[in-house]
Amino acid sequence: MGEGGTSGGLRFAVLGPVRGWRDGVELPLGSPQQQSLLLALLFRAGRHVSGAQLIDDLWGDEPPARATGVVRTYVHRLRRVLGAEALTSVGGGYLLAVGSGGLDTARCEALLAEARALRADGRHPEAAAVLRTALASWRGEPMSGLPGPYAQRQRREWDERRLAVLELCLEAEVEAGRCTESVAELAAVVEEHPLRERLSELLMLALFRSGRQAEALAAYRAADRRLRAELGVGPGPGLRDLHGRILAADDTLAVPTGWTMAPIPPEPAAPMAGADPTAGSDPIAGADPASTLTPAQLPAAAADFTGRQAEVAALREALRESGSVPVAAVAGMGGVGKTALAVHVAHGLATEFPDGRLYLDLHGADGRPTRPEEALAIFLRSFGVVGQAIPAGLAERSARYRSLLSGRRVLVLLDNARDAEQVRPLLPGSPGCAVLVTSRTRLGALPNARFTELPVLPAEDAVTLLTRVVGAERVAAEEEAARELVRLCGQLPLAVRILAARLACRPGWTIARLLEQLTGDRYRLDALRSGDLAVESSFRFGYDQLDAEQARAFRLLAVPEVPDLSPAAVAAVLDRPEPAAVELAESLVDCSMLESSANPDRYRYHDLLRAFARRVGARGWQGDDAAAGPDEARGTLTRLVDHHHARVSAALGASAALGASAARDGFAVGEYLGVGALVSQCAKLPGRSADTTPGLDRLAELLLGCCLLTDSGHATRPLGHAANALLHATLEQGDRAAEARARLVLGRLLTDVGSAPSALAELLRARDLCTTHGLSQPLLALAHSSLAACFVQIGRPDEAVTGFSAAVSVWERAGDRRSLAAELLNLAGAFARQGRFDAANRVVDQSLVTSRELADRELEALARDSLGTIAHDRGDHDQAVAHLWAALALADPDDHRRTGRTLLRLGESLRAAGRGAEAVEAAGRAVDALTLDGDHRGRGLALAALGDAMADRRFGGPGPTGDLARARACWAEAHGILAPIGSPEADRLLPLLGGDHPAGPPQQRWPSWLPA
Repeated sequence: MGEGGTSGGLRFAVLGPVRGWRDGVELPLGSPQQQSLLLALLFRAGRHVSGAQLIDDLWGDEPPARATGVVRTYVHRLRRVLGAEALTSVGGGYLLAVGSGGLDTARCEALLAEARALRADGRHPEAAAVLRTALASWRGEPMSGLPGPYAQRQRREWDERRLAVLELCLEAEVEAGRCTESVAELAAVVEEHPLRERLSELLMLALFRSGRQAEALAAYRAADRRLRAELGVGPGPGLRDLHGRILAADDTLAVPTGWTMAPIPPEPAAPMAGADPTAGSDPIAGADPASTLTPAQLPAAAADFTGRQAEVAALREALRESGSVPVAAVAGMGGVGKTALAVHVAHGLATEFPDGRLYLDLHGADGRPTRPEEALAIFLRSFGVVGQAIPAGLAERSARYRSLLSGRRVLVLLDNARDAEQVRPLLPGSPGCAVLVTSRTRLGALPNARFTELPVLPAEDAVTLLTRVVGAERVAAEEEAARELVRLCGQLPLAVRILAARLACRPGWTIARLLEQLTGDRYRLDALRSGDLAVESSFRFGYDQLDAEQARAFRLLAVPEVPDLSPAAVAAVLDRPEPAAVELAESLVDCSMLESSANPDRYRYHDLLRAFARRVGARGWQGDDAAAGPDEARGTLTRLVDHHHARVSAALGASAALGASAARDGFAVGEYLGVGALVSQCAKLPGRSADTTPGLDRLAELLLGCCLLTDSGHATRPLGHAANALLHATLEQGDRAAEARARLVLGRLLTDVGSAPSALAELLRARDLCTTHGLSQPLLALAHSSLAACFVQIGRPDEAVTGFSAAVSVWERAGDRRSLAAELLNLAGAFARQGRFDAANRVVDQSLVTSRELADRELEALARDSLGTIAHDRGDHDQAVAHLWAALALADPDDHRRTGRTLLRLGESLRAAGRGAEAVEAAGRAVDALTLDGDHRGRGLALAALGDAMADRRFGGPGPTGDLARARACWAEAHGILAPIGSPEADRLLPLLGGDHPAGPPQQRWPSWLPA
């Protein structure tokens, strides 16, 4: 797996092209200049690097005008790739945390130290082998292709370092007696670096020991000529001395051990800070005799500790690392169980640290952090250092502490740390000890640290925790209520424990009764309190540590009731430039007051943290006069609506009524969840009037734009609920234009899900509003077209032709060729339903010409699909198959709905053409595509078609054994989908399932957002 082949987090290689891996998977590190910035951080890993320093590293004396913004952009991109816990913002600069051995230069240095030690012991063959391994670290020119003065300096330095390592390696090989094997390589290296006298010495020595004395003397003469020609000087003392000894046939040169070349000694260990380098080995000389005590200070482990197997294993592995003092840091939001996890792990490792287990709560989150001097005094007293024996200053205490722990195996658990500055003086100085730290803040500045970000419990583990406290019988009797209880707790261990304690103290209560107290965010936080435990208090400690700008961001980002926010949306909410807004959001993530979602480009709240943020924003906290009142909250929502409105308008472009054939320029399905929630929230704002912002017209335009852009079933539900909420608001305000748009959205979505009667009512009303109130022509065209599509679905093609023709006339007058071409395809479908196939083909051909002139593959795919449908309807099934295959070749494979519906029609045409096996394959692919899309009705129709294809006997003989059984299974699943929503296709399937098959569930109110 190359350089990144081992697990254990981030690893980087810079002795060649710059590359990086996370757990063996290579990472995309971006442009060469972005890699140059990463290089500057890598070589200063664990240290704060200012923005000014990075600008100097990248551009030297000629930085661009927006250098600071470029650096922030590069850091933001790298943070998305490396993880927010690895690259943190610290004091106006940045800090990159990389574990020991995480950089190939560090591994190379370690190999060099090992080789020096081996040579000092006279073990030259082993030293040579280690040096060869070190040389393998270079994979070409170091940092190849990276621009900037810093990269150039490092490239020159590591080129020189490689030559020095090679020189050491060849020297070790000659000393090991491998002279004959070394001659060829030495000769080549001397030719490449003719002025390095030490290489010429080694070549002469290797030749002499290989019995080639004359060639050794010739090598000296060649070196002499080069030096005089290039530098005007003769050979140095080393070369001259060796030349004389070879001339004299000195016997001491004949064997490797006879040469008096001094071995390279290992680098001496630096004396411990504050310690006397001449002192003896007793680490506690001068201490009180009680210093022989073995402290065992760990709190009791939780008897009901649940889950966390992966985190426990990772922490144990980290704390068992040898060669240095391992530091494992656990970060996470308040109440997530950091202390419980750390104590559990520490108890599990207690026997591996026989000289003591220290524990201290550093009070980092409650506003009264323990000073490092106080912590060191406590630890020194734990080992019997008392009274005047405890030094006065921080540096002296830290040095005495490190001396005390030297040569011992002690585990140090530092709970609830505020920051790395508080922890650093408490770290032991010599191997054998280990440190486990918990903090709400990501402690990226800790040296040698491995980081664990602790999430909430998985749902099953949260239920298990509840069960262990409350009892298995009570939970088993109310399993669904128990699952809902932990969901409302956000699966936060502290919240689950509080509610479990309340239930345990009240045997007569049911879980369902407790659930009633958790309705609404306002009451949920009040209910999550038991004795001295309270979720809100835990969150308040974290909030009190924020500065004014962070606190404002924490409050405002909770105002929109959306699942998550993109960086651009964060900027809109905070009313700040995007780089500054992202820095603020990342600082909240570092403090565990905000989360980065699985997609690193998005930010979200834990449910309970959002409830707390909204409460703080509504009333302030402890006199906080910067709280987000109603005006600020509405301003926040207005900015976010304007942001989304601008994005939708840009994605639609001039063709603002094209429907699903409009461009989807980066507007992902996840965006619709947020837009739907945002529109619903704004539509329901209390006290709404005509002057309330954001206005209903703005909301309606945004929602309709999203509806036109989306072609995914996953977006249908959130947009449908939003349209229903918006419709109620427009009726109360009497805003007819907004009402028309809301009804258009509802009608289009209802048509899509197969609820045609309800769709027809909404679309008729929308069209009438457009004509009666003289609304814009594009909106009228969209109303005509949407209504006509509904007419097609319910089998009224004449009215569909009328509607599509009216829309075509609008686009002709507007001169919008693309919209016109798309509408002609709709008209062609209606003609085909009338049986007017020639007319249908003519308008498709007209649309096809336009799509080719516009070089529009999506439009051309739609035209091919239309031709296939027309050919199928007129009975030319082979021609239909050809057109539909052509449509698939042009379609975007990520557009699951279009692909699925084309595959569905292809399967029907293949089956009609007698190509049963191909029909089964096409229908199966249609099922898969429409399932991915979230198209509930489409999946039902595709399953029905798959059953038909499986049951068809026109294979040139009877179908394979079991095909009919498999067909019935597909029909049964399709019927289960289509019958409850009232699809006519369900009635066709019922006889195929056999007389003993139930008629199915009664038709339900479909969909859930159906307007009253």
